[in-house]
Amino acid sequence: MLFGVIDELNQMRPPDEHLAKDLATPLSGDSGRLDSAGLINLIAVTEQQTAAELGRTILLTDDRTLSQVNQVFRTLGTLADYIHLRLNEKNDG
Repeated sequence: MLFGVIDELNQMRPPDEHLAKDLATPLSGDSGRLDSAGLINLIAVTEQQTAAELGRTILLTDDRTLSQVNQVFRTLGTLADYIHLRLNEKNDG
């Protein structure tokens, strides 16, 4: 699902700023590839894709997520892990 998000984001970015579809791709922080606008786009597209493809709503702009933004959005892999954690919590709760 997140590789589809990357495809959509790359359509909005110049070719030399495309994000690799790799779990190690840095998103935010010192080596991150996204500025604040790019991060907002990533969040919006990820929320939309999660709802559309998984049939589940997950908010990535809640206090819990934003309080750990540097950890959650460090790489594509950390974002994937976080989404997985949140979806499993909703299943359990």
